[in-house]
Amino acid sequence: MGFLSAFSRILLDMTVVTLLILTLPGFPPHTTFTSLHFPPPPPWTGPLQPNEKLNLVDRLFENQLKGPESFAVRDGQLYTGLMSGLIVKVDPENLEIEPVARIGEECREQHEEGRCGRPMGMVFTKSGKLLVCDAVFGLYLIDLDKEVEEHRIQESRLMERVGYTALLPATMEIEGRHHKVYNSIVLADDDETVYVTVSSTRFGLSDGLFEITSDPSGRLVRYNLRTAEVEVLVEGISFANGLELDKEEQFLLYCETGRARVHKYHLQGERAGQAEVLVDNLPGMPDNIRLNDNGNYYIGVNPRIPGKPHVLELLGPHSWVRKFLSRLVCMVMMPVKLVNSVVALPVLQQFEYWCGNMEPFAHLAPPYGLVVEVDATGTIISSLHSTNGAVRFIAEAFVLDRWIYFGSPYSNYLGRVPARLRYTTQHKSSAGVTLGLLDDPEPMEATVGRPVTR
Repeated sequence: MGFLSAFSRILLDMTVVTLLILTLPGFPPHTTFTSLHFPPPPPWTGPLQPNEKLNLVDRLFENQLKGPESFAVRDGQLYTGLMSGLIVKVDPENLEIEPVARIGEECREQHEEGRCGRPMGMVFTKSGKLLVCDAVFGLYLIDLDKEVEEHRIQESRLMERVGYTALLPATMEIEGRHHKVYNSIVLADDDETVYVTVSSTRFGLSDGLFEITSDPSGRLVRYNLRTAEVEVLVEGISFANGLELDKEEQFLLYCETGRARVHKYHLQGERAGQAEVLVDNLPGMPDNIRLNDNGNYYIGVNPRIPGKPHVLELLGPHSWVRKFLSRLVCMVMMPVKLVNSVVALPVLQQFEYWCGNMEPFAHLAPPYGLVVEVDATGTIISSLHSTNGAVRFIAEAFVLDRWIYFGSPYSNYLGRVPARLRYTTQHKSSAGVTLGLLDDPEPMEATVGRPVTR
């Protein structure tokens, strides 16, 4: 009886604590939770049939950088932002990296993200200035060729020749909310109309886990470089992520990571100003979407492997479980935040950072890399797989010259494979292509080798 009595008491105490955590008013995180249901992932057959085309991916600059997530091109050079807050230029031929800009401070550790920033989506204007979505600091315009006075001692240092203009700082309130995470960006052909996705208006990037597991607060936004006018086009997106503009600028495509789908926002025609779901059930949680050299769209996804349920699929229907876990994490973090506000202890700062960060969450998925290719109707027409996890956490697939580059928010290298590898048979590995041992036809060789331009 003593054991049963003790067990009953423990069970009662746990129930009371659980109820308190669930019902206590005003308790963080300050958001709401609604039940959601994911349809079963599509069968991995036909264009989704697993292949080994990414199993021998080239890992460039391994252990020299982390988080080259999204790309822009100028004069044949590849530009990307890193987890450290740096923006770097990559020479694809000589395989050299050169730091070119940094919006925030110089930081040594990842948990210092709030000071060093996190450059994500970026695009060049026609005049060569770089528009950057920094997830910490907001939307910036960077002049990489700023003039400096002659005979300055440090004028030869490239980082000294950079000008920064804050267009939409994260501290700016827009239509009643602050944009906590600027994510992806595209620029219209008029060179002044900018579209960006805002992943959250409730949580910063370091607390992105709360955004993706709670009710959505993301946005699609339009900004005019000439007039500085800003307009919210769509609200209530579950971690709004990748963004792309079609060649004729008739529509935008944007990824909703937390719901495994892609939306189309009409810019012209009878449906201008309206959004619709284009792909309702992707084989993974989408990140970035990029127009490729075939006129279709590459989407990097966190795979939903058949037979291995994704954690969001498991937790989605149980809103009270997500609420309980989120509040429990916040309860653990409260004393840590208090200490860090008084005395900054590196070990506690790291603990606070990783509690709400999505990187540990991403590592729960099996080691598998996946990119899907969809056409303008949302039909999946091909896929690239890394069945051995040689490249994973793929955020973006970007075609430049004879290569496809793979961006990732968490990898410590820049991945790439030969673009012609797409046309090998499914049963051949990437080794033959890389070593030039295959004689597969290359029907798109005339177009492969040029970055997509508008």
